[in-house]
Amino acid sequence: MDTTNREPSILDVASAATAGPGTVADPRRERLRRRLGFAAVLACLPYLGLKLLWVCGANVGVVDRHRVSHGMWVAVNLATFAMDATAALIAHQMTRPGGPRVRGLFIVLPMWVASGLLAPIMITVPAQTAVALLGGHNPLAKPDGFLEPWVYDLVYSGFIVEGVVLLGAFAMYAHDRVGGVLNGQVRAFARRVPVGVRAVVAVVAGLLAVTAALRLAWGCGADFGLNARQISDMDKASVRPVEAVQGVLALVGAGGLTVLWRGRSEVRVRMPLAAAWVGSAAACGWGGFIGGLGAMVGADHRPSALMAAVYVAETVAGVLALGAGLRALGHKRAVTVTGTAVPAGRPARQPRV
Repeated sequence: MDTTNREPSILDVASAATAGPGTVADPRRERLRRRLGFAAVLACLPYLGLKLLWVCGANVGVVDRHRVSHGMWVAVNLATFAMDATAALIAHQMTRPGGPRVRGLFIVLPMWVASGLLAPIMITVPAQTAVALLGGHNPLAKPDGFLEPWVYDLVYSGFIVEGVVLLGAFAMYAHDRVGGVLNGQVRAFARRVPVGVRAVVAVVAGLLAVTAALRLAWGCGADFGLNARQISDMDKASVRPVEAVQGVLALVGAGGLTVLWRGRSEVRVRMPLAAAWVGSAAACGWGGFIGGLGAMVGADHRPSALMAAVYVAETVAGVLALGAGLRALGHKRAVTVTGTAVPAGRPARQPRV
């Protein structure tokens, strides 16, 4: 398809402004990028090795494997192995010399999913560990009868390191590709976003605000809308904090989306966009994916009607937020977020994605 006369999108123009002709890469920045990629791959290896052992039939670290059927056990472990292997591959692509050799969408989508799955762990586990060091109860140190305690230590510590280095590498990748957008003002950016997209953002902000209120209430001890089994699970010390963290992240996402929707702030786009990114991804990942998957796998963990509605709302909010973000950043306008005009008939320098 001939694209020589197509109107440049915000991403095209911002990329041209960020990485103009003659740009020379900073050697220190490139070394940091490579180290982040190497660290991310290393952080994935323990989890990947454990999953391979389990798929191959070894019960290393498993106390009672009979809680789950053999077919479900293999399927879940293969799926989670593939997800973490994808994270390692994405880390390599984002930090390889010369830049990624895949389209940007194949970087953004897995990173959005990874951000949502890892962010609650990166907050909850260190907080619970700090409480334990101060003499409080550490729920992670108490065996649940399914896996050995050292498995949780190995997996969660790997996830935390993986999350830090992955998000660091992605921040560098995003700055290189769309730094012009991220460093622009929200007010200027919002003027170039279609009205329909902003309306979707407002709806998503509302959905996340409602789910945040429910999650925070359950995290603080409320039991309304829960069945007897869920109340029993909530009373375990490891569940209430997770609910609270999910509520906080959803609230952060709602706040970021509200700033972007109103479009009146002069703050840089990167702050509310990052909040919306993490909040919507965490809601979709832990609500729609993990919550829904747990309900399907465990017959004795069926959610109440209200909890099921929360799962659906979080999934819808996450998908709509991701779609609105991609639509907004890809909207064809002949003006950059900083106000530099680009003639509609002249193609902008295309980013290599």
